[in-house]
Amino acid sequence: MEEFELPNREEEKRLEEGIFEALRRFNKPLKAREIAKYLGIPAEERQRLREKLKELAKKGKLVKLKGAKYALPEKLNLIVGKLCVYREGFGFVDPVEGGKGVFVPGRSMAGAMNGDIVAVEVVKEGRDGRREGKIVSIIERAVKKVVGRVEKHKRHCFVVPEDKRIRYDIILSPEDCENVEEGDYVVVEIISYPSETRGPVGKLVENLGKTGPKLDIELIIRKYDLPTEFPKEVLEEAENIPLEVSEEEIEGRVDLRGQLCFTIDGENARDFDDAVAIERLPNGNFKLFVHIADVSHYVKPGSALDREAYKRGTSVYFPDRCIPMLPERLSNGICSLNPDVDRLTFTCEMEINKKGFVVDYKIYESVIHSKARLTYTIAQRIIDGDPEAVEKFPHVVDSLKEMYELAQILHKKRYKRGSLDFDLPEPVVVLNAEGEPIDIYKAERLWSHRLIEEFMIVANETVAEYMFWTDYPSIYRVHESPDRDKLHEFLNFVRSLGIRVPSVKNDIQPKLLQKILEQVEGKPEEKLINYLMLRTMARAKYSPDNIGHFGLASTHYTHFTSPIRRYADLQLHRLIKMAQKGLFTPESIPAWEEKLEIICKHVTERSILADEAERDVIELKKLQYAMNHVGEVFEAIVTGVSEQGLYVETVEQVIPGFVHVTNLKNDYYICVPKQYCLVGEKTGTVFRIGDRVLVRLLSVDIENRKADFEVVKKLKARKE
Repeated sequence: MEEFELPNREEEKRLEEGIFEALRRFNKPLKAREIAKYLGIPAEERQRLREKLKELAKKGKLVKLKGAKYALPEKLNLIVGKLCVYREGFGFVDPVEGGKGVFVPGRSMAGAMNGDIVAVEVVKEGRDGRREGKIVSIIERAVKKVVGRVEKHKRHCFVVPEDKRIRYDIILSPEDCENVEEGDYVVVEIISYPSETRGPVGKLVENLGKTGPKLDIELIIRKYDLPTEFPKEVLEEAENIPLEVSEEEIEGRVDLRGQLCFTIDGENARDFDDAVAIERLPNGNFKLFVHIADVSHYVKPGSALDREAYKRGTSVYFPDRCIPMLPERLSNGICSLNPDVDRLTFTCEMEINKKGFVVDYKIYESVIHSKARLTYTIAQRIIDGDPEAVEKFPHVVDSLKEMYELAQILHKKRYKRGSLDFDLPEPVVVLNAEGEPIDIYKAERLWSHRLIEEFMIVANETVAEYMFWTDYPSIYRVHESPDRDKLHEFLNFVRSLGIRVPSVKNDIQPKLLQKILEQVEGKPEEKLINYLMLRTMARAKYSPDNIGHFGLASTHYTHFTSPIRRYADLQLHRLIKMAQKGLFTPESIPAWEEKLEIICKHVTERSILADEAERDVIELKKLQYAMNHVGEVFEAIVTGVSEQGLYVETVEQVIPGFVHVTNLKNDYYICVPKQYCLVGEKTGTVFRIGDRVLVRLLSVDIENRKADFEVVKKLKARKE
């Protein structure tokens, strides 16, 4: 992100107040020139006014109407928010100002597309507070490019979007039609958006050719508009950064090169953000060192590297590749805490007592020399006392055992305060050289994983608390309490399974949800309860306001530990250094607070986009794997129930699918929504969420992301 001076705040405020005054005074929608005339702004100075009007419309404080007129939303009974469209064609508008979403049926979309910022008029309000609306204005378009498959009809051709939330086929010009063939996958830029009477028109940007396993991930990369190449100036800037740490750079840093520290990461990891070290103090306490790559030393604010890192916001990880936030020279080179080389770091040194409380800490710039690169598997084998692993890394054995002891203490303390630990192992997809999925298995969660998790959490909390008490602007990772309606729906479902749930009088505490997780641990419905509980949660996000982290039951939390792959962490490092060096002034703090609002919103959006893209690839590869197993029988769990049938997910490969009621043989089934089950009229057989079933895979529809199953047999619940 470019370093920028925010405009004079007083002037901005006066301009904003003037706009609102004009709209209230005339009590009708006004054009920019009419507002300018009222405020006495000459023609040559109106650009700032236009920018301000757009900014206020984006924030939901104004609505832009047809004829380039602006109005106050409350005067027109309008709500401004982000539109989320579902595959079925309807959508929800999530208000910018917060509050309940507004349901929008497909017929009332008015040409709006998924992700657009829109103004919606509420046309119906139910007794339960549910609102239905119609879109009256599109404030900002989210979809600029579309990826899809070409279909030709006589002299015309269309692009059918890969993203099924885009409800319109894109019309191509006759010239572009000549350069594509039926079935080609292409990227088009929208040059004319849909209206009530006409579909969108696009311009050909890239022809990706015919489909195939390798192309599939490329399609998803284009679908989410992820940048695959670094601009020339960014690579040139990276090339100018030396590959070794110089003596000049070490000056003024705490020299920890003699310390026994090491990294623990995944088998295929290449960018090592963090290294750890431990000491046992004479008083019995632990001294834990969490060393984090000092990326902010190399990536300067406003540089080409910084602007590109801000734009990307995060690295994105797919089964066959990584789209990094920083060029490889930094991410896998000078910033990565590789073994046996000097590296510049930012250290959080904590003294932790036997109950897991941080009793003292220091945060400082340092230099380290990692003594080993361990994988989670090797670290676990050393913890378990495996002779071969111990012989390979004898120098880390004692440290690892101390770390294991501390990690258990930290985990117990965190659990005691109500921190939620969702046991949902990630599916690992193995691809061959052609990009075809040849195996899917659940990643095993070892204590070596938990060890690093606990150390990163305690470092993040310590740094967040430090910044909170400095009272300087900072970035926090926050997680709000669950929505009460969603929560009550979830708790009712949990009760229907016979699980004890205490009544909720006031605000929900994480401890209550933790008790539910305890009751289902090891039972068939455990995974489902974990998954549904996660769905009731708000999304975690970045914010300059510290409102705490519900899921971790933490009052102060941030992201400090991954600056190679997350821009939020990089920016936080800069803020800590500014706080330590006394670089904040009373005059600069308000401007920083505004700037961090913008940064937090952007990096939250980028991290959500990365999560969606990563999930999209995994879901696609699961279905491609399933294509080669049609006709086979799998053990599955019922994950949802509707009048049409059962939603299921296979236990081992985690393939989601659907069993239509017509594929529930020998009976006619009726849905009982309140009890989340289907009941057979003649046999009384009940299928409910959490049941284990044997299912046969009937068909796979890759394009519509669907797998159809039939039930072979209902399995008895395992006795624990």
